[in-house]
Amino acid sequence: MCRFLLYKSNSPILLADLLTRPAHSIIMQSFNCKLRVDLRRPMNGDGFGIGWYDDEPQTPGCIFTSTLPAWSNLNLQRLAEKIKSALVFAHVRATTGETATSESNCHPWQFGNLMWMHNGNIGGFESIKRRLQNALSEEIYLTIQGTTDSEHAFALFLNMLQEGGSLKRTEFSYQELRRAMLATIAQLNVWLDEARVEETSLMNFAVTDG
Repeated sequence: MCRFLLYKSNSPILLADLLTRPAHSIIMQSFNCKLRVDLRRPMNGDGFGIGWYDDEPQTPGCIFTSTLPAWSNLNLQRLAEKIKSALVFAHVRATTGETATSESNCHPWQFGNLMWMHNGNIGGFESIKRRLQNALSEEIYLTIQGTTDSEHAFALFLNMLQEGGSLKRTEFSYQELRRAMLATIAQLNVWLDEARVEETSLMNFAVTDG
């Protein structure tokens, strides 16, 4: 299972102080975690991603992803020593569902000012994948670049959010984001129940508009 980290504060922090320097940082946990639940995947070595926003108001965040393990990526070390942000997403990946190790499958993902990542899995996702895709508007369907259940869940979230108004905005209220998130989880559960999927799902989703 993947691992993620979220940081939000009034004060920017150096990424290195979150990601690389602490003794129990997410990078350290990706290969040396003593409290790992999923023992089938002893390391989170199938790529990583970091997303952050600068202090320019109402501007999209920036995302850096790589298929290399986070602990061996020199560019991550360099960037982490230079970038400060008050809102950070970080994710280290352990593949689920036999999905490919590719940058398009690395979290987080972005649509306008919105950023999304997921820790967990949608059990039996292949049983509902076609239904999910068919439910999407053409605009949102065409944004999907990878094959993961997580990115498809983001697409469904965007579809739910779009029902409340245009997505071409820089800000969303927390009520809008909450409504779309709950609607996304509820719809996924309906489809899974109808497909008689018994496998457990872990829908630990995170979203922000910066």
